Amino acid sequence: MNVASLTGGSTTPYPMANLSETQGDVSAYAQMIAQLYPAQEYRSRDEINAQDAALAKFKEDLKIKGAALFLQELNEEKIEALVEEYRQKLMKLKEENPEQPIDVNQMVSDFRKQLLKELTEAQKAEQSQKSSAAADPMMSADLLENIKTTKAKEKTALQGEEGFLEKMLSPHSREKEKQAVI
Repeated sequence: MNVASLTGGSTTPYPMANLSETQGDVSAYAQMIAQLYPAQEYRSRDEINAQDAALAKFKEDLKIKGAALFLQELNEEKIEALVEEYRQKLMKLKEENPEQPIDVNQMVSDFRKQLLKELTEAQKAEQSQKSSAAADPMMSADLLENIKTTKAKEKTALQGEEGFLEKMLSPHSREKEKQAVI
């Protein structure tokens, strides 16, 4: 005997009329969710990047100018922005203290020279790091060879020596111990 035979109904938990109402409720609920939380169409990173105008301009500039020229122009833009910010700060300071003589153009020129000097020093340091990095593989190979040689020497030196466990188990060492005791 099953539950349907006892209640006189069908085996479905809901009558058929209610099932269509439930489906309608579910679809209404799904529509409400879609309105509240609109889903965006999935796009791969390549598709997103293809539509990014700034990224496309960056890639084009990099192709046309080359990495070195592009980096140089980028650094110049950064320096110009810093210089302009410094100029604005000096002009504001000059307006606040009119009795204090400030040569804005000379100070801006000195600041620009200082930034260019720092840039060239950073580039020289980077160049020296690159040249030392190129020499490092040779040094690494030498170090690796020295380590291999040292391990080989240790291995040959240890082959002549018996370990504690080997001494205990070898019959020759037992005889030597007996002779030493007698």
